[in-house]
Amino acid sequence: MTRALLALFLILGQFSLDAAPRRRAVRYPVPPVVPAAIATAAREAAETWMATGVPAVQIAVSHHGQVIYSEAFGVTDKQSGTAATPRTVMQIGSITKQFTAAAILRLQERGALSLDDPIDKFVPEFDARGRTITLRHLLGHRSGVTRDWYKPSGNGPSPFFSVVTRQQVIAGINAQPFEFTPNSKWSYSNAGFMLLGYAVESITGTPYAEYVHNEFVLPLGLIDTGVCGTHNLPRPEGYGLFGQAVVRLAAVHPSGLISSGSLCSTASDLSRWAHLLATGSVMLPASYSTMTTRPPAPLTPYGLGVGLQNLLGHPAVSHGGAIDGYLSFLVYFPHRDVAVAVIANAFPAPTLFTETIGLAVAKAALDSL
Repeated sequence: MTRALLALFLILGQFSLDAAPRRRAVRYPVPPVVPAAIATAAREAAETWMATGVPAVQIAVSHHGQVIYSEAFGVTDKQSGTAATPRTVMQIGSITKQFTAAAILRLQERGALSLDDPIDKFVPEFDARGRTITLRHLLGHRSGVTRDWYKPSGNGPSPFFSVVTRQQVIAGINAQPFEFTPNSKWSYSNAGFMLLGYAVESITGTPYAEYVHNEFVLPLGLIDTGVCGTHNLPRPEGYGLFGQAVVRLAAVHPSGLISSGSLCSTASDLSRWAHLLATGSVMLPASYSTMTTRPPAPLTPYGLGVGLQNLLGHPAVSHGGAIDGYLSFLVYFPHRDVAVAVIANAFPAPTLFTETIGLAVAKAALDSL
């Protein structure tokens, strides 16, 4: 009896083992090793500028598309002392223009447009006044369209803090003279990029915010990126430095900026975006080549929605952003596949300090990776 019971137990035990699901060892991704030089450069640069009154600085570095460093310093709210984190969503201002340029180039890949189409083909409300102003002209700031859709004035309320319609913006552009003949000069134009956003909306039948969300944010996993105030993203308030005073500033309404400067993001998302943009996840390599090629004349350090310069001895693709309460800088070094993004919640500020921080961190990254 004893042997029979023992045999039964052995059989049942073997059955239980055979019936149990086989488990494989779970392999968790190995956290990246951050070179000490990067962390030191980021901390020292951030602390230097926070000593001048900047409340918060957010910095991220990606290498081959992997975020190897992401940190935030300071506070998002000086009154409550709320600490900034790497997931704190901030306004990025004109880095939005990279997303708008990518949208136009992607639509060209799909046959919906040509860069040499006139803008009034898609935005017929725009009065070209007999001129041929192409999408390419607008993308490269070579259109002659005025810098802003409104006339800056010290009187009356700012147009940025209430809802602004497409009709208002285009009427404001139409009411202003052109600055030069298309393609004869270079002059930065927020208004021109707003026309491009309206072209995207006309072609796709989709609001700009929805297009960015569906075409870029969801497929690429940029979970903290999008038009401020949409898709559960905040419209965050920042600060302005006025002499010795650090003043809280109300968040602008995205409708007055839309495709020229309405996006919010994080440094981590931006550092990934730069890599994805360059390596085929956003557009075809031929389109990226078009985006990052300087026009022959007049020669300027700008392609289509991106700045093109040699920085720290390396070819670089970059853009900055400045908007009430926020300052940002994004730089990508294609030959090294290294990107650095910096966002701070302070503008106006004494200088474009985010570029200073970004290049200090980039030097450490290029020297140590």
